[in-house]
Amino acid sequence: MYQLIRTSCRASPTVLCVQESLAVIAVVLLVSAGLQSSTGFGFALLSAPVLSALLGPVQAVTTITIVGAVVDSLTLFGNRSRPRPALADLRVVCLSAAPGLAVGAVLLARLPTRVLQVAIAASVVLAIINRLRRRRIVVTNLWLGPAAGFAWGALTAATTAGGPPLLLYLMHRHDDARTIRDTIVAANLIRLPLSLALLGLTGAWHPPPGVPILIAAGVCGWALGKLVFRLLTPARYETALLTLLALTAAATVAAAFQ
Repeated sequence: MYQLIRTSCRASPTVLCVQESLAVIAVVLLVSAGLQSSTGFGFALLSAPVLSALLGPVQAVTTITIVGAVVDSLTLFGNRSRPRPALADLRVVCLSAAPGLAVGAVLLARLPTRVLQVAIAASVVLAIINRLRRRRIVVTNLWLGPAAGFAWGALTAATTAGGPPLLLYLMHRHDDARTIRDTIVAANLIRLPLSLALLGLTGAWHPPPGVPILIAAGVCGWALGKLVFRLLTPARYETALLTLLALTAAATVAAAFQ
């Protein structure tokens, strides 16, 4: 659908085409925000392909950064209960993500996008298989936290799909859905100033038209996701996350060979 809209709007850039594109983007952001609010994961993975096709990569990244920051802030602070991030894990992954971001920028410049996408998909599939076989382990290795943070930073910089290693690490560390979700969201917010600085320094900060409408769509998605989260038992939450990871791997492979 979005490919058809993009083609027709290029041929005839009318006000109607702009409105149609804005409507599609708003719906995508609403669904993505609901996913992020209910699981703490998946906002960029779901919205980035569509937004990149309609807006171009630069405006897509800016849009995801703006709306994602609003959704993450509401997810963490928009509830009556206090946030419950795992502070020890949060400290480890955020500190180790900094060098990962630098390495990811180098990988983005040196390696073909297809190689990075296939590598992500393969690592996600292997991690899911390991998780299903072992189900619950206690992560005691001191290097696993820094490794997850480093991979999160590197993959975020190289592909914007940095969530899987962080998510899988936290799933091994914790059973509580709120702790997992709040830790991922808090990590995103801690990383936000660096992301904004990089966008500004590289001249890649280009908000699209209709930002208030897109933010409103994100807020509506957050509210829906908040309701869904209340219905998720621990078993359903883990099943939802593993299913989402599997779909992410499949979508990544499909994108790599388009």
